Amino acid sequence: MMAFRSHGAARLARFLAAGLAALLLGACASSLDHTAEKPLKTLPIPAEPESMTAHAANGAIWQPGTNISLFEDSRAHRVGDLITVVIQENANASKSTTTAVNKSDDVSAGLSSFFGRVPSLAGYTPSLGATSTAKFAGNGSTAQSNAFTTTLQATVVKVMSNGNLEISGQKEVMLNGGHEYIRVAGVVRAADVTPQNSVSSTQIADARVEYSGNGDVYTAAKVPWLTSFFLSIWPF
Repeated sequence: MMAFRSHGAARLARFLAAGLAALLLGACASSLDHTAEKPLKTLPIPAEPESMTAHAANGAIWQPGTNISLFEDSRAHRVGDLITVVIQENANASKSTTTAVNKSDDVSAGLSSFFGRVPSLAGYTPSLGATSTAKFAGNGSTAQSNAFTTTLQATVVKVMSNGNLEISGQKEVMLNGGHEYIRVAGVVRAADVTPQNSVSSTQIADARVEYSGNGDVYTAAKVPWLTSFFLSIWPF
């Protein structure tokens, strides 16, 4: 019986060792898996260019409906055209406040005579006095500074009736096992597009600029969920 138990324990130990080895090999294989060796796929296109009809066989150079003009610049003005967005966001804000309150009260009362006689109680003249002082001082200040500079290609997804361009674009970069995402969306005036087919992020209306990511670096800087829960209910 003892020999059977020792044999079963040995088999269990060998099984656990084999499982641990398989896990270690799997971890090594996943760590050696380089994403760069996989074929890259483009991100989804927000809008595709409008289809152009085929040239009619009438020998004319310009054909109506082909969406091509003989004289036009290279600035984006149609759905599906690309436009360079120069993100230059700098935000600085500061606020300071000081509050001070002082209050002082002094109250005294006494009986100097009572029906022509000086009242006394065990040799003491009845009198009442009170003094109150209250002070409050508070100081507060806050300061914030943010800077974000980069260049991103966006796609024209809609041309409005007044000529404004609705754009949307995104970029994904993988660095040290983590992904970084840059997204931008908004509305641009066609007149604000430079001859180099670029526009500044400060000239985008209803702009949404996003810079986020994931990976070990972002995970290390994130507050754990349990700590975040206690901070949300902590009253002090």
